[in-house]
Amino acid sequence: MSSHTVLPLSSDILDFAEVIAPRGEIDNNADSEEPQLYQTERMKRLSTPWSICVTRAEQLADCRLEKGAILDPACGSGSQLFAYCAELDRAGIGIELDADSAVLSAANGQLVSQLSEGNWASETFVLVGDGTSATSALAEIDLEGRSVAALHVDPARPQDAQNHSLDEMQPPISILLNQWAEHLIIGSKGPAIIIDLSPRLLPVQQEEIEQLLHSHWPDSPITWEWVSTGRGRIDRLTIWFGAAAVVATPARMLRLLSDGSVVSFAGPRTKVKKNPNVIPATGEWLTIIDTALLSSGLQSQWLREALPSDAIRNWVRIDGRRPMLLSNQPIQLEKSLVKAFVSQTGQIKSRLKVEPSPNTISPLLVSANSAYLSKLTLRCKMDPVKQPKLQALLDKGLKGHPRGKAGFLVDVDTLNGSAWYICRES
Repeated sequence: MSSHTVLPLSSDILDFAEVIAPRGEIDNNADSEEPQLYQTERMKRLSTPWSICVTRAEQLADCRLEKGAILDPACGSGSQLFAYCAELDRAGIGIELDADSAVLSAANGQLVSQLSEGNWASETFVLVGDGTSATSALAEIDLEGRSVAALHVDPARPQDAQNHSLDEMQPPISILLNQWAEHLIIGSKGPAIIIDLSPRLLPVQQEEIEQLLHSHWPDSPITWEWVSTGRGRIDRLTIWFGAAAVVATPARMLRLLSDGSVVSFAGPRTKVKKNPNVIPATGEWLTIIDTALLSSGLQSQWLREALPSDAIRNWVRIDGRRPMLLSNQPIQLEKSLVKAFVSQTGQIKSRLKVEPSPNTISPLLVSANSAYLSKLTLRCKMDPVKQPKLQALLDKGLKGHPRGKAGFLVDVDTLNGSAWYICRES
């Protein structure tokens, strides 16, 4: 009895997909150049944005892959798999345990093929079944031996956990590698493997993944990739291994902008150090940075673009959701790569003499008025009960100054305790 059901890409599969996830319910922009993929609500939450899929496909196209198919043994909606297929003009193999998801994936493959050039679709299949049953899956589409040029997998994991372990991933990475190792084409740098991981994976768990891969292919290179959409967190963490990695490039950062474009840069990772001896002064600049930048370890490359070489800069906060940089010169926001990782930046206009709270609103408004602000946004640690009350009082107290500038209030831990600063945006 067959353990996999084969779904070829064809126009017929679109009718079945329409029943599962009607296109009338898809809320993508109809005028967008992106393919309007079939997705359930859960798929929409978990799927990689199409622009990131395309960027990754372009990165893989720059790698020297051997001839063979692209495999995704837990393909979900298939968006990343078919971006690879379209960009590289290679056949794809998608495997999905859930039958409805597999139908949607095959339909999405058909949609992408209609918008792309090449002949990859005729040799591309989606299989319903277990993604770890390698030999069985290949037999269903008349393939055998080493026929996989690149393996990409985004394992499922619990959505409500603050931290993830490797054992929670489905299909398990260790079983997946054991089952597919003999079917991967081995180039001079080893097989091409790309694994999406939880962005909450701890450094020690990242090392476990490296050790697991190197237990099979000890000398293959690794490139770690961080993806951010600018919401103060890491959205995706991915390991590129072997032929998919870039030699001497251990880290890469992708930032998805609001217009759908992507900025990226790469290089060696460095550790960021906080300077506890620095006390911000009036006239200097405080900048809140996307936490994904520091997580990637690529902040040194970013700083070279963000500030002139003669600028004095110090990290005054390196953890939490609001890492903060102090500099004696303004950040060069005209550069898209720089602006992409800046949450807010402004010049220090004053230091508060009292802790901000609803009870100290009067001196706070005096300082904000002195800085010619029409709005002051709280960007500091505060009692969650007091924060909305204070923000409402600030909004009310400053609404009579419509021609003023926008500003923000931040807290900085110094050797003498917490200090609060009003900053005016340029």
